[in-house]
Amino acid sequence: MISIKKIHKWASVIVGLQVLIWLGSGLYFNVMDHKKAKGTQYRIVNNQQMIIEPNKLVEPNRILEQLKRLTNSAPVVSITLSHLLGQPVYLLIHQQGLYRHFKNTYSMVDAYTGKRIIIDANLAEQLASATYSGPGEVTSVTLFDNGIDDFPKEQNTTWQVNYADELNTSVYIEAGSGRLVGHSNDDKRFADFFFMLHFMDYGTEGNFNSVQIILFAFITLWLTLTGFIWTIELALNGQYQFTLFSNKRAVKLLDKKQQPLGEVMLNANTNLLDGLTDNNIDIPSVCGGGGTCGSCRILLSPVAPINEAEREKLSVSQLKKGYRLSCQQFLADNKTITLVN
Repeated sequence: MISIKKIHKWASVIVGLQVLIWLGSGLYFNVMDHKKAKGTQYRIVNNQQMIIEPNKLVEPNRILEQLKRLTNSAPVVSITLSHLLGQPVYLLIHQQGLYRHFKNTYSMVDAYTGKRIIIDANLAEQLASATYSGPGEVTSVTLFDNGIDDFPKEQNTTWQVNYADELNTSVYIEAGSGRLVGHSNDDKRFADFFFMLHFMDYGTEGNFNSVQIILFAFITLWLTLTGFIWTIELALNGQYQFTLFSNKRAVKLLDKKQQPLGEVMLNANTNLLDGLTDNNIDIPSVCGGGGTCGSCRILLSPVAPINEAEREKLSVSQLKKGYRLSCQQFLADNKTITLVN
């Protein structure tokens, strides 16, 4: 039973801490500026229409034929007419994920010339700047292959274009398709930190279906089960008794020097810790009467039976002298109670 109590105690600490985190992060969500939290203060919504001259377009079949002649070219799943900076391009999809942020493989060719387009650092900067309206200059352009902190769900190779403004804005461009992944800045990163805490996304996976929250669910289940077992054990030990019609008896109190302190009336169906508290006599108890801290020691005369919690928290010599835990004992044949703390 001691191991059950220890599991319950540590599980309650873990669950309690996470509940406090939920309360704190939930409070932040209620007071935060939701517009700033999106990180789009300097984002331009690009409504630029693509102007196409149909007579200049290269036939899609011709593009596909060119790819077939390349031995290292992957099969094409679909071909779409798109645009980069207002210029028409063919977007060829070789591997298509369920969502845009899933792993996708693209190639692009100029729709007028049929030449392959590679999004390098220069082109990525142009694409990013076309969506940016802030005052900052570009400070760096970096290619990320293994995910990005600002958009943890993104699985594709992405360019990060950083700007020197008061918000430290970063614009992300997908390297394969030129797609705008999104804008991020210090306001969004601050909000993301609280989202991480709230959803227990400590692995920064970008979702709440993580190992941490699954583990937390099992810890909460353990807390429930051990609490249920502990409740049954307390009931069997007589901790839950009706006190309305129970008998009361006077017991002498002594201090640690065995000097009399008077008498108190104690209820036979109330444990001694609660009974003394009802008489305005405070006994130290860190665990609140659970029998796990061992701080509510008293000295009983005559000597009372010993239970499992007392064997765990009190020494053999203390038990022989009559020391017991007041939260674990009820009024029986006791004549005197010595307060040792």
